[in-house]
Amino acid sequence: MNEQIYVTSGSYSIGFHIGKQKYFHVKLKQKTIVGGYENLFGYESQYYYRALNFVEGYGLRKQKLKPIMDKFPDMKWQISQFMVNFYYNIIR
Repeated sequence: MNEQIYVTSGSYSIGFHIGKQKYFHVKLKQKTIVGGYENLFGYESQYYYRALNFVEGYGLRKQKLKPIMDKFPDMKWQISQFMVNFYYNIIR
């Protein structure tokens, strides 16, 4: 995944696969980010995303995000802290 999608309406689920079977367990809706963690920290996506209904949002490509984060390290730290806390609270 090479972009983040800031979801403004609709809902989607996050899942994973084992063999050929896909499992979707976490359901999210507006005011969330698809692919945010992976793009922010430079990891490849290990999850699958599936829209549960019509989803609208804004996209930001990784190639546009990286120069912003390099130029403003304080902002990168603040966003990174938020992203880690957000994902930690979902998994718990």
